Amino acid sequence: MTRFARADSIILAILAALMLATRPHPLDQYFHVPDTAWASFFVLGYFVRNKLAFPALFGLAFGIDVVVIYLLGGSGFCFTPAYGMLLPAYGTMWLAGRFAARKLEPKAGSLPGFAILATAAAFVAHGFSSGGYYLLSGRFDHPTLAEFAGRVEQYFPGNLLSMWVWLGIAAAGRMVWTMAGGQLPSAARK
Repeated sequence: MTRFARADSIILAILAALMLATRPHPLDQYFHVPDTAWASFFVLGYFVRNKLAFPALFGLAFGIDVVVIYLLGGSGFCFTPAYGMLLPAYGTMWLAGRFAARKLEPKAGSLPGFAILATAAAFVAHGFSSGGYYLLSGRFDHPTLAEFAGRVEQYFPGNLLSMWVWLGIAAAGRMVWTMAGGQLPSAARK
């Protein structure tokens, strides 16, 4: 196994562990830990070269949801025909991470580009996930653009903040790792 294949595996394992720790919201009775999904797929696209990592992480997200809903008795309110819209939502974040890896150097001068790209990708991802839910879930009798705009205003800022918190933690983790002499692939450039 090459050094980069090992790094791919380690990064995927860290992202999977974070998803396992946050997606089912096991600590919500004590405090809310924001979901890592958008940030995780962006980071996955940025660092991990193996394209099979995307379906693996998406499969884990789906598996967690199925277990929480059907085995642990969690709410299935969001588990509707619209669930499939998470695929293009998470795919948008993954593709944005891959684009950033190819086009943006990992240095301070690239931070505005990262910020614009990640925010734009999050907006598109929100359009897929929330818009898909709004149109396809069957929970809204007469969907209108005005009502959906209100829902974007209500939910997008919190989702965006969660993504930025996790991306900040990922960036800080990479800095600490690099300062300690660790090597990661600079990005998934191929």
